Amino acid sequence: MKDYKQKSTIWSKLTKPFRTKHYRFTALDDLKINIKNISIVHNDNSLIIPMGVYPSYEEIDDFVKDSRPSISRIDSLISIELLKRRISSIIVNDSDDIENSYYLEYQDYWAWDFKKYMPVLEISLFDSENNELISVISEGSTTGMHDYPSPKKHVPILVDLILDKICVN
Repeated sequence: MKDYKQKSTIWSKLTKPFRTKHYRFTALDDLKINIKNISIVHNDNSLIIPMGVYPSYEEIDDFVKDSRPSISRIDSLISIELLKRRISSIIVNDSDDIENSYYLEYQDYWAWDFKKYMPVLEISLFDSENNELISVISEGSTTGMHDYPSPKKHVPILVDLILDKICVN
């Protein structure tokens, strides 16, 4: 019986980190803004991490092995989610083309297992007047037995989080 408990404890220590999702949200203290229009800066690159590596969003940049042309039109998904919340958006190619008071930038990280999946998506909100970073929000999955995270799964969650935390709409 003692041997079984010891194996059980070791197993739980090994599996717990692999069954978690992490959300990171940072923003200026007590900031509440009213967003009616926003620009989304298109990202031409998706970053690739090695297969079988499940880093958290804090460590993922250390594991990037390649950059490829954008795998998914995440900017379009963000725009759709904002529209559902009555916020109009425009997708621009460069931060110099911004027409609104605020803009979003994003970075997607991809890996391959049996098929491609996106373990981490990071979205950053900026004030366009001074290019000040207002907020960063990301979702990371360190799940070894993952559900093949995709932009369609990540984007609605992250848009909700960022709007709930800092927006007065």
